[in-house]
Amino acid sequence: MNYTIAKQKNWHTVIHVTVASEKIKPELDDAFNDYQKNIKLEGFRKGKVPPGLVKKMFGKQIEKETFQPYFADAWKKTTEENKFNYLNEPVINNILYNDQNGLSFDIEFDERPEFTVTGFDEIKVDKVTFDITDDDVKRTLENLQQRHAMIYSVDGEAKEDHILLADLQETDAGGVPIVGSRYQDQQIYLKSNEELSKQLVGIKPGEERKLVLTAQSREEGTEPTPPQHFIVQVKEIKERRIPELDDEFAKDLGAFKTITELKKDVKERLKQQAMQTAEFQFKKDLVDELIKKMELEVPPSMLETYMNALVQDFKKSNNPYSNLDDKQVREYYHDMAVRTIKWIMIREKLVEQQNITVSDEELEKKVAQVHEEEHHDHQSGEQHEEHEHDTDSIKDKLLEEKVYEFLISKAKINKVKKSWHEEIKKEAAADSE
Repeated sequence: MNYTIAKQKNWHTVIHVTVASEKIKPELDDAFNDYQKNIKLEGFRKGKVPPGLVKKMFGKQIEKETFQPYFADAWKKTTEENKFNYLNEPVINNILYNDQNGLSFDIEFDERPEFTVTGFDEIKVDKVTFDITDDDVKRTLENLQQRHAMIYSVDGEAKEDHILLADLQETDAGGVPIVGSRYQDQQIYLKSNEELSKQLVGIKPGEERKLVLTAQSREEGTEPTPPQHFIVQVKEIKERRIPELDDEFAKDLGAFKTITELKKDVKERLKQQAMQTAEFQFKKDLVDELIKKMELEVPPSMLETYMNALVQDFKKSNNPYSNLDDKQVREYYHDMAVRTIKWIMIREKLVEQQNITVSDEELEKKVAQVHEEEHHDHQSGEQHEEHEHDTDSIKDKLLEEKVYEFLISKAKINKVKKSWHEEIKKEAAADSE
């Protein structure tokens, strides 16, 4: 038995094993002969089944039984003669056999990555501070007003910004109803200068009106879409009323007595949100820069294990993309998964390299803090998902924070001030893509 070892850049190792024909062929021939002597098939006497038929029906099974000890022997031999710090159980692939060349196969597995974290003292990263202005507070209050607007029925004629509850019947150009094209209880928003609104402004509940909608084809060089004709019967007219920004509005939102208190609370919450966003982005940039410098590859088995867990979690979660199949989920989250695994590998190695530890006192203090925060949230009525907080997970988070502290102490940090409003617009644009 001979073998060669090929170690790939992504920590995947392939041991190519060969067994000479003169070694294995006699064993395989003996196995076929034993099967032929003992096999019982309908229409044949015991021991009289033709060799060709035995090979056709049982050849794969006989080969598997004969080759199996060689797989085990090869793994034992290679691990005794080499030190493999393997991550996953070995897999036998590419099994080939013929009478001339004998048997060959590959033993494949991933090894635990061995590397040193470097480059952390060369990282350059921006640390952003977001300015919270009175205009930011004003925009937030306006959004609150919009979210708490109420819908009221309106007497009289429909105007711009009103909402119509109506039945629509599509007709041909001559006004004859088209069967199967009646739409009941439709909400129609009368927006400024829209073709629909211009034809419906002034209508009253109970009235009917003919409506023509035209639309040009978007594809250059093609014919315009023919106009659509409708008869609209209005049942009800409604309007959306935005509450006044006053003390009563503040009281309706919670434990506020005046609008001044509400504004103060809004500003504090915006500051907290901006600070958390800045901290998250700073840490993300810090990690991304270190990952770039490391040029680290992810072992395939680690990625596969992570992706399997992610797909299972995705299936269980209530999200708007639950109709995606496994392949689509893997494609969508692939880059994120690779980045996460790289960070886990680097973080664990830094803990080892820099001898970063969490003392018993630090752990006890953090555990007590977590329980106190949960108790406070429960008392204040805030709703959170319930989590099992074991000491191991809390310790891991503390270690991660200490790794961040170490990286921050080594990095070259450029402090930058940015507009919070521009950040919000950027995030909204990214979400809409």
